[in-house]
Amino acid sequence: MTLYTWLLFLSTISVLSAIPGPNMVFVLNTKINQTLKETLISTAGCLLGVLISITACCLTLLFLSNLQNIFIKLINVFGIIYLFLIGIKHLNHNSKKLNNDKISSFKTHGNFFINGFFIAICNPKTILFIISFFPQFINRNSPLLSQYSILIFTFVICEFSWMLIYIWGGEKIKVLIKKPKFFYLFNKIIGAFFILFSISLISLNLT
Repeated sequence: MTLYTWLLFLSTISVLSAIPGPNMVFVLNTKINQTLKETLISTAGCLLGVLISITACCLTLLFLSNLQNIFIKLINVFGIIYLFLIGIKHLNHNSKKLNNDKISSFKTHGNFFINGFFIAICNPKTILFIISFFPQFINRNSPLLSQYSILIFTFVICEFSWMLIYIWGGEKIKVLIKKPKFFYLFNKIIGAFFILFSISLISLNLT
């Protein structure tokens, strides 16, 4: 993996980690309704769930890498199509507000660490995203284990950094992402980003 490839991955994942998905919304909601200590415990649970999920995905990809090249090509094609469809979904998202049920459905009572862990590890979209996204940055002519380790470490650091930002922002971020104009524009930008990124991956795979 070259420095350019890693920087491309870092910049891309830094943007994508900012999306208010289940993990970020859970951390944000915990910060608003609970103490800082309980929020940090929940965040630790989320991070462990994320780490286990992406490690399992990467081990699966490592196993598949030992198979014929056709399987690798199929994974790359699936990844490009999946990322493109995510972009289309965001562009066609007509709602101008964050789903309130999405925020209120995450209960923060009881064991905060366990709640955070299961919120992260039970998200099937994370698994699909990792399987489709990570292989695009892997050089099969270099040691695979070290490359996946770098991607995992980078991903977890980005997730943790954005969780801290969500914790620090608290109510201000919640108010911002619930503004109709912001949420509408946010979806359009993310949608365009995914589509352009998938198109760039097509050209990269053809060269």
